[in-house]
Formats: sequence, C-alpha cells, structure tokens
Amino acid sequence: MMDFPLIISKAYMLAQMTVCPLPDYVPAVEVIFKPTKPEFVTGAPVKMLTEALRGNKDATHLTESSGKWRVFGITEGSMSGSGYRASYLTRTDQSGMRCIYVDSITFEIRYNPTIFIGKELVDSECHYRVTKMHEERHVATDLKTIKEYIPKIKMEILWYLRGLGSRGPFPQGQTDQEATKIMKEVVEYVKPMVEKLFEERRKRQGDIDTIENYKYESGLCPGEWPKIPD
Repeated sequence: MMDFPLIISKAYMLAQMTVCPLPDYVPAVEVIFKPTKPEFVTGAPVKMLTEALRGNKDATHLTESSGKWRVFGITEGSMSGSGYRASYLTRTDQSGMRCIYVDSITFEIRYNPTIFIGKELVDSECHYRVTKMHEERHVATDLKTIKEYIPKIKMEILWYLRGLGSRGPFPQGQTDQEATKIMKEVVEYVKPMVEKLFEERRKRQGDIDTIENYKYESGLCPGEWPKIPD
C-alpha cells in the first residue's frame, strides 16, 4: 500500500491566472533503499519446505534424493515500494485560484529477506553451510539487482515530473485533492519500471536455481547426508 503524505511547502500570490506558469526549477527526486538483514528460520522440516515450493516460481535450493526433489532451503525476499512522500509549491492569484507544482518526491524501496533452512540440516554441518551460502547468494543477487535499478526508477520519476510541469489553476480548496491525484499518477507511471525490476530479479534468481548448480552443491558434502523422513 502506498501512503501519500502531502506537504505544501511554499505559496506565492500572483495576479489573476488563466494558465499556470511553467516551473523555473527541477524537482528533487530521491529513491531510498531500505534493506534489512536476512532472518533465518530453521524450525520447518524439509518436507514442509518441499510442499511450500509447489507453485512457487521464486523457490530456491533443491537437492535430489532417491529420485525425488527435496527442498533444503527457501528464500523469501519480500520487496515493496512504499512510503512515497512529496512536497509541493503553490501559486495563488488574487481570486483564490491556485497552481500546484511538485517540489520534491521521495520513494522508499523496502526489502525484507527471510531464509528458511530445513530443520534436519541443523545437525548436518556441511549441508547446512552449503544451503546457507546458496540462500545468501539469492539475497546478495536481490540486493545487487535493486541497487542497479534505483537510478532507473529515479529517472522515470524525473521524466514524468518534467512532462507534468504544473497542475491548475483550480480553486484553492482542491489543493489536497489535486496533490493526491499527482502522486497516484506518479505511482502508475513508475509501475512498468518496477515490473521490469521484478522480471530481472526473477531471471537472475533462475540463473542460480539450475539443476546443474543443485547437483554441484550436493556434491560438496560427500559421505554426509541428513536424516530426512519421507
């Protein structure tokens, strides 16, 4: 959910307006990335993780055993774009008609990863370590991908604001309503770029989750196999 705190930062009195003047400044845009450290959960059995995998295209570590695919670990990287904040400049004429201009926009991206490792691996030092490294690789890939897309998202917002110019003139009492409309339009405009971020993220995660990689990682622990109930 997006929140739209609105701050009217400055106001100017002008003669009666029929058209809003173009802004004589470039709005400030900031995209803030707020990741948290991974939370590790080791209480779920491998069987439960395997069942949770079904239908989940973002699943992670799989290990082949007895002709079956078993999930030793899953990374859930909860990512959300939220906390849009904006400040505005307003220009009001003598009759109370008002123009509104975006002064600045701040957009926060939050990332909260949770790594699930099967409880049977806790006593299997090698498999636990290999699975943990695999899942941490997923987190590192997410972090790298998001950071690469931050300048692209910022540029999308700037392009939109450049085309927006101003809004109005309208009656002074409509200021909050018009400001809310602007923020909703910004969110809609940026959505395609955020979708591209998610697509790139899925692609890169898929490059980690390959059968060849699973088999290689399983071979890193010769002679050791955790006891996993059927």
